[in-house]
Amino acid sequence: MPSVWLNGALIEASEAKVPALDRGVLWGHGLFETMRAYGGRVWALGDHLDRLHAGAEAIDVPIPDEAVLARAVGDVLAENDLREAGTRITITRGAGPVDPQADADGPPNVIVTAWTLRDYTHLYEHGASLMTIPGGGRPLAGLKTTSYAVSVAGRIVARRGAADDALFVGEADRVLEATGSNVFVLEGTRLVTPPLEGNILPGVTRRHVMSVAPKIGLAVIEEAVTLATLFGADEVILTSSLREVYPARAIDGRELSRGPIVDELRAAYHRAVVDALGV
Repeated sequence: MPSVWLNGALIEASEAKVPALDRGVLWGHGLFETMRAYGGRVWALGDHLDRLHAGAEAIDVPIPDEAVLARAVGDVLAENDLREAGTRITITRGAGPVDPQADADGPPNVIVTAWTLRDYTHLYEHGASLMTIPGGGRPLAGLKTTSYAVSVAGRIVARRGAADDALFVGEADRVLEATGSNVFVLEGTRLVTPPLEGNILPGVTRRHVMSVAPKIGLAVIEEAVTLATLFGADEVILTSSLREVYPARAIDGRELSRGPIVDELRAAYHRAVVDALGV
């Protein structure tokens, strides 16, 4: 049975519990960050904690010191003997009175989990098929809140439609993001991604991909992207912390152009991570 870190202690996952009246359980009043570990070391932990702090300020969730969280993540990885892994910090607002209008009066609940990273070889080779969902993206998309039902629903809709993931689309066919990934479009040597002002998650991998792209001759541009842009692109590329950099192969059953740059970009990103971590 894997171990998790709950409120300062490592315990078996089956024994980890939070109160029934926790505001995270009842209302999704909480935050989370999902990260990837390479050789037992978490990549871009500081960036993820910065985003956690931004969310904490926005929705009033007290969070522990960064040193405590960093140590908790390291302890969970070590306790479960994980090196190539995914890990997650979850912080709920805590429990409160039964009255639904009352605020939480208990301390936040802090949970750190980790798991063996799945093999993404098939995804890298074949790409992801997407199904569009109109009507805009997730509420509070710029924050990593535990109110994640819209993304979960998107994945369910995609699965029922025999697709791998959903793509949120706003007015005038403006592309926003996938349920857990940012979107890039390759046009020659231009690597275009929707600006964050469009209610899009400020992905940590997105930011680092934008930093390494010039090293392989790509000019990074933030501008509005439409479905027509995707269908006319040389390549459509998705990014996330766990899956890194991977191609999209189809949208709503319509095939997309494929090319070699996604593999070059993923290799450049991976090199930057390994060099920075020294693993």
